[in-house]
Amino acid sequence: MQVVDIKNLSFSFKNVKVFTGLNLSISEGDFTVLLGKNGSGKTTLARILSGDLKFNGEILVLNKQLNKNIIKAVFPDYDDYDSFDMVMDMLVASLKGFSKKEIQDRVINIASVLKINDVLDKSFKFLSFQEKTLVVLGITLIKKPKILVLDNIFDGFDRELKIKILKNIKQFSKKEKITVINMTNDVEDTLLADNIVIISEGKVLLEGSKRKVLERVEFFEKNNMSLPFVVSLSNKLKFYELINKIYFDEKKLVDDLWK
Repeated sequence: MQVVDIKNLSFSFKNVKVFTGLNLSISEGDFTVLLGKNGSGKTTLARILSGDLKFNGEILVLNKQLNKNIIKAVFPDYDDYDSFDMVMDMLVASLKGFSKKEIQDRVINIASVLKINDVLDKSFKFLSFQEKTLVVLGITLIKKPKILVLDNIFDGFDRELKIKILKNIKQFSKKEKITVINMTNDVEDTLLADNIVIISEGKVLLEGSKRKVLERVEFFEKNNMSLPFVVSLSNKLKFYELINKIYFDEKKLVDDLWK
């Protein structure tokens, strides 16, 4: 089932056309990575999906016309959260109407998923940028939205921590049946995707399953784009007949080479 169906989307900003007839569908329950360089239209699309910008065309969400608050988006902008409140209080405040036991369970769970257990008793105001990012994400994710959009929020994160958090988010979203759209300019993020969408200058260049997209080596070369390290390495090893398939996991590749 298509949870988000974008049809003939057009949008201009100060007479500059950002999208002209964009068509894109996102499948329910998938962890989709929307990959594009800065200026490709990712943030604008995230703002449109979150209901912040008016557009021409049609966007159906869960078979209904898009309206504000259906899709929850997280942006790297935390001015609205510049608070002296403790992180624990901020998470609890986002769960009005829930029982005390469910609130406790959700806070513990989301703190574990996002690795923010150590900051629950700290003031948001004095957290690092990275910690603030995870807390703001937690405030949204703890409510288990149907559709979550992440707009390049992990830019600048330590790679190891970023991958660990993204893996946890994917596992959590599968369990809670949350559709995730991770908008990023980091090709390494695609290794965790179910599906990949590549956009440039407001247009979809390529979309499909992770394997279908990442095996299109000629596409990446033609568009002067890098492949994830393990995919690039797999291609080289496959050329020399050291392996016979493309790998998406470095550990699995190393383990198989040592067999």
